[in-house]
Amino acid sequence: MENESIGYEIHLKKRPIGPVKLDHFGLVKTDIPQLKEEGDFLVRNIWMSVDPFLRIYMASGTKHAAAFELNKPLTGGCIGEVIESKSSKFKVGDYVKANFGWRKYWIGKDMDSVENSISKIDSTIAPLRSFLGLLGITGMTAYVGLFKICNLKEGQDAVFVSSAAGGVGSVACQLAKIKGCFVVGSCGSDEKARWLVDKLGIDHAFNYRKIGQYNISEELKRVFPNGIDLYFDNVGGKHLEAAIDNMNTFGRVALCGTTSQYNDDGNASYNNQNKKVTKSNSDGPSNLSLAVSHRLKLQGFIWSDHFDILNEFNANMSQWISEDRIRLQETIFEGLENAPKAFVSLFNGKTVGRTLVKID
Repeated sequence: MENESIGYEIHLKKRPIGPVKLDHFGLVKTDIPQLKEEGDFLVRNIWMSVDPFLRIYMASGTKHAAAFELNKPLTGGCIGEVIESKSSKFKVGDYVKANFGWRKYWIGKDMDSVENSISKIDSTIAPLRSFLGLLGITGMTAYVGLFKICNLKEGQDAVFVSSAAGGVGSVACQLAKIKGCFVVGSCGSDEKARWLVDKLGIDHAFNYRKIGQYNISEELKRVFPNGIDLYFDNVGGKHLEAAIDNMNTFGRVALCGTTSQYNDDGNASYNNQNKKVTKSNSDGPSNLSLAVSHRLKLQGFIWSDHFDILNEFNANMSQWISEDRIRLQETIFEGLENAPKAFVSLFNGKTVGRTLVKID
């Protein structure tokens, strides 16, 4: 990938059924796109993020967003530098954040910059990759879930976070600790559990793989003898079921992700266009009746619905970063060609914190 006259993209070559694998992706050579009209600007990507929720769009998509097209580049968060410009908004040398990851180069347009969430970033505030992490979607998602969705009560709430060693989960843990809460996290290895307690300072962490998913409820009962007030759910399935078992009356649940089910097509069937035509059988929760009797609040959310608190988020997060009260562990893969490997690693327990690809 040393030839600067050539661009590269990662394409989705076939739709995964069950666990995503490396052969679902392909590295494709392309011409570097050319500026065609006023308002165009050319960006060379430097960093990109890989996120578990993209697995949904590799298969069938959702009601609100279509599936990725086959033999076309995927999309995802990225940070890049403007290297050519006919734009009045974006000049050569500007750093920008956008959703055009999984490729080396891309063309932006002034007229579409707002619609495509293309924005300048200030590299003097923090390292570039921070805008894909603590100052980006990762940090904002954790912040929204705790403070906007669940109205975290400072110094009072007992908080449980699943996938606590992941990007969003690890930030949620730290934010809850900053606010003086009792925090427990689940993760997929003893090493990650030690890291959560020793490095991030949460009160307890456990390896759900070791205790078994059907024993999570008993573990929560042990470590939360007075019940859970707030659950930040990144996993779904048996984790959600176990948390509901142990929620206090009027407990709050932020439904952020369902990583336990992203790769699970269960008994789903597909038509000859490879589109899902039946729903899979999910592994829990089977106890939703408790949400009624315990008067629980369970709310799904997406960070981008909450730009009303963006300034508040930026101010608070920047302060906590400057005070070294919050940090984000990163797993970094070098080279665009390793983006598929980075994505597959999200589901096999081989990453800690935010997973990024250094493209350039």
